[in-house]
Amino acid sequence: MGFKKTSEPLNIGATLDLVDGTPDTVTVSLPLSSLDREIFVVTDVQLDSERLNVPAAVGSVTLNASVNKTDTGLPLAINSPNCISSMQRSIGVTAAPAAIYQEAFNPNEHSTGMSTDYIAVIATPNFVLSGSFSTTAGGQPNRAIFCRITGYRAKADADTYAALVTEELNQ
Repeated sequence: MGFKKTSEPLNIGATLDLVDGTPDTVTVSLPLSSLDREIFVVTDVQLDSERLNVPAAVGSVTLNASVNKTDTGLPLAINSPNCISSMQRSIGVTAAPAAIYQEAFNPNEHSTGMSTDYIAVIATPNFVLSGSFSTTAGGQPNRAIFCRITGYRAKADADTYAALVTEELNQ
């Protein structure tokens, strides 16, 4: 891929407050210049959320989040080319007196941060944090999700930049 690193590592964070049953997104601006064909090379992503409460009765609480290159309106799974990272958390209560907790985070490892080691490339000047929060019984307070992406700015050659922008906008 034809690009040259132009900055030191940057950490960019975002927060999204979710209401039960209402998916939402927040668009986060990146410090990129499209005139200079700048791209953001993502080396690490961390997703977290506020603690989920165990349902008081039989039921479940589920939280999904993803960091996406462009807005899709809904959280995506890691198998989507638009998805940079995803997280799922759920707590369920059955007839038994114990709760079942499940969690998944992808990718589940971080890169080394070296110029040749990266998770994704963002060519458009923003990324999107998308999430959903739902309960079967209701009565749960809003929950926030948090993300931090680490990466660096780079300048792409004309062909690479055109291909990356086209690929992002056509997803």
